[in-house]
Amino acid sequence: MYSLISPTIYLVLIFCLLSVLFPNRGLALEKQELFFEEAKSFLKSGQYQEAIQSFSKAIGVLALNNDFARTALLARAQAYYQKGDTKNAWKDLREVFNYPGLSGELLASSLNLRALLSLKEGKLSRAVDDYSTAVITPHHNQSLKSVTFANRGITYLNMGLFGKAILDFDRAIQFDPKSGFNYAARAVANLRTDKVEQAKKDSETAMTLGPDNQTWRLASSVLSELSFQKIDEDCIVAKINEDGQIFVQLKFGKNGRPHRFLLDTGATHSLIDKSLLKELSRETRIKEIGKGIVHLADGSTAPVTRYSVESAFLYQMPLGPIQVQTMDKKNKRSLNLLGAGSLKNLSILIDTSKKRVEIRRKSSLESSKQKFTNSTAR
Repeated sequence: MYSLISPTIYLVLIFCLLSVLFPNRGLALEKQELFFEEAKSFLKSGQYQEAIQSFSKAIGVLALNNDFARTALLARAQAYYQKGDTKNAWKDLREVFNYPGLSGELLASSLNLRALLSLKEGKLSRAVDDYSTAVITPHHNQSLKSVTFANRGITYLNMGLFGKAILDFDRAIQFDPKSGFNYAARAVANLRTDKVEQAKKDSETAMTLGPDNQTWRLASSVLSELSFQKIDEDCIVAKINEDGQIFVQLKFGKNGRPHRFLLDTGATHSLIDKSLLKELSRETRIKEIGKGIVHLADGSTAPVTRYSVESAFLYQMPLGPIQVQTMDKKNKRSLNLLGAGSLKNLSILIDTSKKRVEIRRKSSLESSKQKFTNSTAR
């Protein structure tokens, strides 16, 4: 299981909108802007109840102005959302949508918030519908366009639709190439589609763009998984991630590109996604050796095709020939799994307290034991 990634929260550019909505400044408008400045300060410091109160005061100043009311209500709805009060967030948002003539940036922002609320309720398809309407809503706010594509991409990512997610992150980066979050999110999508080198590059780019906490966590989690310590030619140390999983990198041929595999010593066989077969055939020799049945974690069974792969390398360490399987039934992209049957010449020491795993070739381990025995015998 993967941890779900949360979409970013887009705060409506209230202050830019005010100059358009109210070109003629007056006393009421000055009070209004004062309340908005106050609310903005509260939002930044995480004082959401105080922000809600300030937005409510602003609404009370010019309550009869529909354009202002929509903007203020949307801002207050976002404050309710950030506070965790989805009931009142929905209430304000529904009132925003009840106004006639909702369009442009306000409509796109309202659709973004409604999608976020739908995600809170686990309604991912409904959220995708709102994001899809938002991306085709005409307006000139490049930042909002970027966030909308990024949020839809994250939703696709959490739905397991990695190809669509990457396309949306590409668009998000086009609209805002200075957003570290967009690169970090694309790094996660690239990693989940076995594009190890692109994932590393995107994460490194994200880290150079002044990442906020969420961006830093995403990028650093990818870089942490991809990092390993080479002790010598016969030993490496990899990390255990926050979910207790061990991901490693396999190559099929010394000059092949690295592929992402979940190391599972409790699984007998290794499993690869069908899409990987064609690529492997360009890197090493593959031969179909028969059909079989595997037992899945939920107790069900599934038909598979077995293949013999001539050569495989775990990082720099040769595994020799190994057997892999592919699921026969058409399904979503399968996670590449490295099972115990492919690890016969390796010794694996898992240290959960230090969140690390030491992987060593058995021939090297036996040699080290023999040297120790000889030295103590003297």
